[in-house]
Amino acid sequence: MADGQHFSGEDEHAGFASPAQDLVASAVLIFLAIWVMIESVRLENPGTLSTAPGLLPFLTAGSLCAMAVWLGLMAVRRRRDGVADVPADDSPDLMRSITLVGLIGAYLVCLELISFEYNVQIAGMRLGYGAFEVLTIIALTTILTVFWRRALLPCLSVSIVWTTLLAGAFRYVFAIPLPGSV
Repeated sequence: MADGQHFSGEDEHAGFASPAQDLVASAVLIFLAIWVMIESVRLENPGTLSTAPGLLPFLTAGSLCAMAVWLGLMAVRRRRDGVADVPADDSPDLMRSITLVGLIGAYLVCLELISFEYNVQIAGMRLGYGAFEVLTIIALTTILTVFWRRALLPCLSVSIVWTTLLAGAFRYVFAIPLPGSV
């Protein structure tokens, strides 16, 4: 990169996991993905292939399986090439992990306890914005601010855009009610 900068990952102190850890993670992910693919095929299909309820889980699990296979192959390659060491200063940050668990726990409790929905008419279409979206934006912004270490505005922008797009897909494309909706 320019000016002698280098990319060091999402966490500047993070390095590769050991090849053995990557192989174990790869095996677990492959097993999970294959299981989900089998279960999604077993779902009853009331219509055509494009309306099958197991199509999205199958495709998602298939892509996860492909990524896990790639992770396993890269781990075998790194082990063969002798890149098996984990950086000495790669100690887990217990406080950040506890903070993340606490934030996710508080988010889940709030989703269970808070329920509301605001409906807005735009161009003759009803758009709902409920507790799920609001709480997800707050939680995701907080997590991004703490762990991404960026200013509040970029974290808030990312949270609003992605939460709105994903919630809209679930609400209006798949017609799945979201938690906290009335």
